Amino acid sequence: MKLCDLNFAHSDLAVELHDNAFDEIWSAKAFLDLIELPATFGFLCSVDDQPAGFILCQGDGEEAEIITIATHGEFRRQGVAQALLDKAFERTEVMFLEVAEDNLAARRLYEKNGFQTVGIRKKYYKRSSDTFIDALVLRKEKNKLLI
Repeated sequence: MKLCDLNFAHSDLAVELHDNAFDEIWSAKAFLDLIELPATFGFLCSVDDQPAGFILCQGDGEEAEIITIATHGEFRRQGVAQALLDKAFERTEVMFLEVAEDNLAARRLYEKNGFQTVGIRKKYYKRSSDTFIDALVLRKEKNKLLI
């Protein structure tokens, strides 16, 4: 497994990975616009030279938000998302994210990593069936022990 900084050259690849992981489609331009912002950082993960996932964040050394994290279906449950989370936490002390209430696999990953629910955004995600799902707002401080 290899990690590298995500940059503008990866925008088409990020679109493909995101489309594989989520119903919501993002354009290459949307990724380019985000990646080029000074407070944006991210990482691309490859397994056996195949793109496996990426994480895109905004923030600084104190506080950041995960804009999106995606793992290709063929590489799920192989530690890709965990490696991306760990790498992102090297750049910040506190991390926030939003996760769909019905995304149980992602919620398990975040709970295992010590993220705690700090809010709910009602009807935040639209599904292809024209239904809406709440988003949970999660927060984690680096190296904070859970009691």
